[in-house]
Amino acid sequence: MDTMTLDQKLDLLISLAGDDHDGAGGRERTLPPRLRHSREVGALRPLNIRDLRVPGKGQMSLLRILMTNACSFNCHYCPMRRDRDMPRTLLKPAELVRIFMEAHRRGWCSGLFITTGIPGKPVKVMDDLIAVLELLRTREGFRGYVHVKMVPGGEPAQIERLTALASRVSLNLEAPCGQSLARIAPEKNLDTALTSLHTARKLVRREQAERGEGRPVDPLRPGGASGMTMQFVVGATPDTDRTLIGKVRELYAAGGIHHAHFSAFRPIRETPMENVPETPVLREQRLYQADYLLRQYGFAADEVVFDAKGNLPLANDPKTTWALAHPEHFPVEVKTAAYETLLRVPGIGPGAARRIVAERATAVFRGLADLRRLGVVTTRAAGFLTLNGKRLQSIVWSQQLGFWGPDDDAGRYHLTYGVSPGTFR
Repeated sequence: MDTMTLDQKLDLLISLAGDDHDGAGGRERTLPPRLRHSREVGALRPLNIRDLRVPGKGQMSLLRILMTNACSFNCHYCPMRRDRDMPRTLLKPAELVRIFMEAHRRGWCSGLFITTGIPGKPVKVMDDLIAVLELLRTREGFRGYVHVKMVPGGEPAQIERLTALASRVSLNLEAPCGQSLARIAPEKNLDTALTSLHTARKLVRREQAERGEGRPVDPLRPGGASGMTMQFVVGATPDTDRTLIGKVRELYAAGGIHHAHFSAFRPIRETPMENVPETPVLREQRLYQADYLLRQYGFAADEVVFDAKGNLPLANDPKTTWALAHPEHFPVEVKTAAYETLLRVPGIGPGAARRIVAERATAVFRGLADLRRLGVVTTRAAGFLTLNGKRLQSIVWSQQLGFWGPDDDAGRYHLTYGVSPGTFR
């Protein structure tokens, strides 16, 4: 593993990272247009750089990189599992920092996302992650965005240092309960992961409270972790969407969790799960949308509509599904509805709802064009709205609500992949 040159290491780790899909619903290996003709420098090239919009921070470009693809665990679904025959390599902390700073100086990226396999003891891996952050913050003076995917089993002092230096930290839970985790990762323990998650969560909450009170902080902490994120693999176990959303709600209620990530299962060649059907990406997308309802739209978990098998219907997004299941709440009058009521209308997000409330006192709304100007997706919203008492579009309630169970799409096609989509969530 130590015989590779830096160029060879980077080439391997970038190739493993390059097939990742960002967010929900896409697997295109694309670059931001401004980087598509950038010149390579040795093996360094802007392959795994993704533009990301961060609320309150605008647009940033993240370099996503594996510190190592070596791992001591033998998870059934993972391309980096211990028994899989593949080249292994690692980047030392100084090497990873050098690579990122070169890409940063060239204007390719403004932030960094680090994840890693777990070769040996988690404490050693956490030391390496902290070393990367300390080099970036102290030697290089980099004060920008760094997201680190920490590993379960770190010491509390390590987790504290990591959350102090990182902009955001995340952790793979992979499954919502210990029984499910044992099916896909028998050597891992959910309690260990949850202990690390809860330790980081408490530190994040403390950091947020101190900054809210205006207390002085370490100058090498350019923001402190703004929140924890967590990730679940969807479809690798029999867990329903109801179970996943319930676990997410439980963790949100404890505080300190910024959001959840969901990764649709993809079978990986030469793993014990290579013959398990791929999970439709649309299921992943529906989970993200349901998560938004909990975090940004004021929905309670028990308001999310599931089908008879406990999954989110694929036919419509979860807010539309809820609206179609509750005709008693519609139509909503644009000129008088409260902000919270407007938020429950399909096609109206927080920004559009705020603009409607702000402008309707002085502006005259004449029709759909005025609502489109304010950011309303009128193709979805019109059937649920009235303007001056007149319904903007008719809707056939009984024909709109479609349901889907986990077996309906399974087995339509089967592909296997070399890379998991969830590596860089």
